[in-house]
Amino acid sequence: MPAPRLNRRTAIAALGITGMEAIASTAACGTGSPGSAPATSVIPPAPTADGTAQAPATPDVIDLADLPSYDYEERDLNVVGQAASTESMTGRLYVPTAAAPVPLVVCCHGLVGSIDDLDPVAQTLAGLGVAAFCFAFRNGGPQAGDTTRMSVMTEVADLEEVLSAARSAADGWEAVDPQRIVFQGVSQGGAVSAITAARHPEEVAGLALWYPAFSITDDLHLLFASSEEVPETLTFEGHSLGRIYAEDMWDYDVYADMPRYPSPVLIVHGDADAVAPIGYSERAVQTFPEAQLLTIEGAGHGLSGRAWDRAMGGTAAYLQRIGVLGG
Repeated sequence: MPAPRLNRRTAIAALGITGMEAIASTAACGTGSPGSAPATSVIPPAPTADGTAQAPATPDVIDLADLPSYDYEERDLNVVGQAASTESMTGRLYVPTAAAPVPLVVCCHGLVGSIDDLDPVAQTLAGLGVAAFCFAFRNGGPQAGDTTRMSVMTEVADLEEVLSAARSAADGWEAVDPQRIVFQGVSQGGAVSAITAARHPEEVAGLALWYPAFSITDDLHLLFASSEEVPETLTFEGHSLGRIYAEDMWDYDVYADMPRYPSPVLIVHGDADAVAPIGYSERAVQTFPEAQLLTIEGAGHGLSGRAWDRAMGGTAAYLQRIGVLGG
C-alpha cells in the first residue's frame, strides 16, 4: 500500500514544517575585537531585594546598528558520532577573532531544514562577538540522510552530542567558553532545544526559542485517532517522515520538562502563526521558571524583514542580559 500523501497545508499545520522559513540575510563581518564592547542603550533589569537582576516584564529589543561589530572566521567543524557506526553531523562554526574563549550559541534548524537555514542568525551573532554554530541534524532534511529515521528525540540525542563536543573545548572547539553555551532553535529546533536544555540544565546557559513547535503532540493527535493508526511513512512535498516521528512524541508532554530548566528563557513568536500558534508559547512562558515572550505583531511561522530584525534585536538584548553578549 502506498504511503498516505498529505497536502502542503495539512503537513505544515500538523507538523510545524520549517524548511520553508524565510530568513533574511544580514551583514557578515565588522571590525573590533570581542571583550572590548562598549555599553549599549539597553536599560539594565531592576535589582531584586537580594541584589540579583530581575527580568523586565517586556523583553528589551536592541537596535543592532547601535552595537559594535567584530571580525570573525568561518570554519567547517563536523560533530563525530559517539558510536563507530554513527555518521558525523555536518557543522559550521563562526568564531569572532579573539584571544580568549568566547560564548557560543548553537543554532538548531527546524523540520526538513538544513545547515544553511540559520546562517544569517549565526553570522549576525559572530559579528556581535559571540561564536555561533550551525549544523544539520542527522536525517533532519533531504541533504542529511533518511528523514523517515528522524524524530524529535533523535534530534535531542544529536543536540546532546553537539553540547558534549562544544563543552570539551578541544578538537576545533578551543575558542568556545564551555560555561556559556546557549541554544537558539526555530520551530521544531526550538522544541528540541527546550527538551535538551531541561535534561542538561547546568550545561546550557540560556534558551532563545523562535516560534517553537510545542504543538507537535497535539497536531499528531489531530491527524490520527490513535498511535496504532500511524502508517510506516508519510509523504509530502517529496519528503518522508517515518512512524518513529509520531511514536516518540505521541504521549510526550514537553511542558512537563520546562520546570526543570531554571535559567532565563526568551521566546520569540509571531501572533499570526497558524502553524504553531502563539498560545503554545504563552503557556510555555507561564511554565518555565523564568521566561519572557517577545511577540512579533503580524508575523507568521518564519520571520523576514523587520520581523527578523526585531527578533534578532530581542535575542541580542536577551544574550546581553544573561551575560553572553558584551559580558
